[in-house]
Amino acid sequence: MGLKKGIVEKEVAKEFGDAVTQKMAEYFELQLKAEAQKASKRKVVFKKKNGKVYSYSKYRNTGQLASNIKISKNGKGKKVSDGKRANYSSGYHGMYFLVEKKGESAIKKVLKDAEAYAESMKL
Repeated sequence: MGLKKGIVEKEVAKEFGDAVTQKMAEYFELQLKAEAQKASKRKVVFKKKNGKVYSYSKYRNTGQLASNIKISKNGKGKKVSDGKRANYSSGYHGMYFLVEKKGESAIKKVLKDAEAYAESMKL
């Protein structure tokens, strides 16, 4: 009787762990896509000598980044991947927006919110 109970508990614990891992991976995927979309809307504004003001998107590949973020299986767990450099049309990777303070603070915020999400998760 004790052996069967131990096996059932292990199965329930494994299923619970898998469900938590899947929900957290989905959370990170959605939040990182949202941050990449926000970064793609950042503009660089400059003024020419003739007095005209021009602006362009600072990070062009972050829109591609949002479409390249995917969840993949990594052994027992899940991995949120942002693709390889070859997945992007121009020379740099879409995660380049992280080199600025806004990008760093966005990722710190996602990680902090993920902790709160994990604590409030109901399965």
